[in-house]
Amino acid sequence: MPQRQTLLKAIESIKRDVIQMADLALSNVKAGLNAFKENDLEAAKRVMSLDDEVDRMEEEIAKDALRIIWREQPLATDLRLVTGILKLITDLERIGDHASDIAEMTLHLSDQRNRRVMPLTTEMIEVIERMVLSSVEALVKVDRNIALKVIQMDDEVDDLFNLVVQKITTELKNEKIDPNEAIYVLMVAKYIERIGDHAVNIAEWIIFIETGKHKHTELF
Repeated sequence: MPQRQTLLKAIESIKRDVIQMADLALSNVKAGLNAFKENDLEAAKRVMSLDDEVDRMEEEIAKDALRIIWREQPLATDLRLVTGILKLITDLERIGDHASDIAEMTLHLSDQRNRRVMPLTTEMIEVIERMVLSSVEALVKVDRNIALKVIQMDDEVDDLFNLVVQKITTELKNEKIDPNEAIYVLMVAKYIERIGDHAVNIAEWIIFIETGKHKHTELF
């Protein structure tokens, strides 16, 4: 098989693996957030147990990407793609970690969640689900415009997080929320906000794959 054909086959294989990893991470996020919303302790435990698989996939994809660079010596666009994948799988792994973190908070909260705070966290959840899903779509299509939309959505997540903090602060001052409960709800909101940040990071690496620029720095 000619070298170029071998390279393209290896790249298509690693792209499929990354998409599979992204699908699993997104599935875990949805399951973890749903477990939190529904106070489903068994579902939370299942999400936590699946985190090892996300970690394993990251390690295997990283090895495959390094093999492509070493054996095939890709140039220009192909090298950007493989390098970008090496970077963005770290953010996918962290998204998986935060899904597990949220699931763990469910175990601590039991059924003591503050209903006045939940609408805001639920709204945050809906936005970051769209962000992660769009970042996966941007990766599949290597589409800069979709990636830019993901980055723009992050402001909405940050604004909602600030509202959660304000709400919890008010509830604490008025003694309408248990302090331990306030801490766990705030931690969940922070994990959701961090998932949004990682979706932004993925979007920025997709833009790099297409343009050779990461943020404002010309790398290729």
